[in-house]
Amino acid sequence: MKTLQQSEKIIAERYRIIGKLGQGGVGITYAAVDLNSNQKVALKALSLRLTTEWKKIELFEREAKTLSGLNHPGIPHYIDYFQVDTSQDRCFYIAQQFAPGKSLAQWIENGWKPNEAQVRHIAYQLLEILTYLQSLLPATIHRDIKPQNIILQKNGRVFLVDFGAVQNTYHHTVTGGSTVVGTYGYMAPEQFRGKAVLSTDLYGLGTTLLFLLTQKFPSDLPREKLKVKFRDIVSISPEFADWLEKVIEPAIEDRFNSAKDALSALRGEQPSGNNPDKMFKRSPQSRITLIDTKRWLLIKIHPDRSPSKLKWFFQFIHLSYKFLLPFSLILGFVLSSLSCEYTTTDWLQRLSGLFFNISILAITTFTLFYALMWLCRTDYRQFTRPIQIRPQDIQRVKLRGIHLPLLKKSMTFCGIRAKSRNYCFGLFLPQAEKEWLVGELNDCLSKLK
Repeated sequence: MKTLQQSEKIIAERYRIIGKLGQGGVGITYAAVDLNSNQKVALKALSLRLTTEWKKIELFEREAKTLSGLNHPGIPHYIDYFQVDTSQDRCFYIAQQFAPGKSLAQWIENGWKPNEAQVRHIAYQLLEILTYLQSLLPATIHRDIKPQNIILQKNGRVFLVDFGAVQNTYHHTVTGGSTVVGTYGYMAPEQFRGKAVLSTDLYGLGTTLLFLLTQKFPSDLPREKLKVKFRDIVSISPEFADWLEKVIEPAIEDRFNSAKDALSALRGEQPSGNNPDKMFKRSPQSRITLIDTKRWLLIKIHPDRSPSKLKWFFQFIHLSYKFLLPFSLILGFVLSSLSCEYTTTDWLQRLSGLFFNISILAITTFTLFYALMWLCRTDYRQFTRPIQIRPQDIQRVKLRGIHLPLLKKSMTFCGIRAKSRNYCFGLFLPQAEKEWLVGELNDCLSKLK
């Protein structure tokens, strides 16, 4: 992509271009001066005319949206996102705080040879930034950790920049996207399959640290079964080498599960070792997933073994409300009108009466069901929806009973009493799994306290 703007040009009557900072896969970044504040800023630009893929525009907009919600000293502050239209083109811009310093790639190019202590200090700061990104809901994955995207100041302070490849776990899960984004040599193996998890950024971090230690691109280092072999060409402590080796494991399950665990291990602490995607997993029929237990608790239940009576009951309620009730009422009125016109047709009167009775039954059942739900302060839709709640808001977790119409015995479900509302889940699960779920939740809450 060629240069879009020349020095001294003023963009949107506010930003004066003073030079080019860099160029990536999505846009060109310029150094500019904000004429309103007289502060130096980084201005990233993307030209619609010069863009050959709509995916780049989507990534650019996603970057702006992500940056607007971030607040960390290691990430340049978001200022503005706007577009400028001309007769020949439309350009999109992201304005950010300017991060003074040089990229790690520039430092190495200028002859810098950091020692283990300096590399560790960089790793600490980057892991703290990644821990912050992974603590968000949904967790944010940078997907392009490399020396060019890490700014280092002379005082040792580090900034993480260029969120053009950013992905959040929710977006990836819902869309099942398979776009390959990243930089060869620093990309985790799963990125070639279009997959990104929390430990994906750890792989990029590890290969970046290897670049600092070896002064070589990761793709030029020897490998054995996809695993980089570096111990013979670096002078670092065995402990740091062990940690680094775990960070760059090709298999996801062999790496640290998160930046938080990797940071704890680097500090000499014991990492939790819990994979957020596998916590409390019991069977394919039921699963509880915890995402950053200090902030949020997300409960997902997949009730594949629903009791048949409950299935029929909820289907009957749904059909009664959506189809049976309006159909019966309309047909009842039609038949009643016909029976009044043709007084000799007793069967029409009986048929219209039958449909009116069906309507009354549907209304009665539906009313009783919702009255029961209201008395129990329960929303029946919660039985099939994921539960998202802050652990500190939970007051009590227990099994609760409810007597459903048309069933001979009471049924139980898992209930959470919170500060603002009650949550209900697990109605369709076997009793043993309900008891297991409540037990696991109480154990989890006791550990958090």
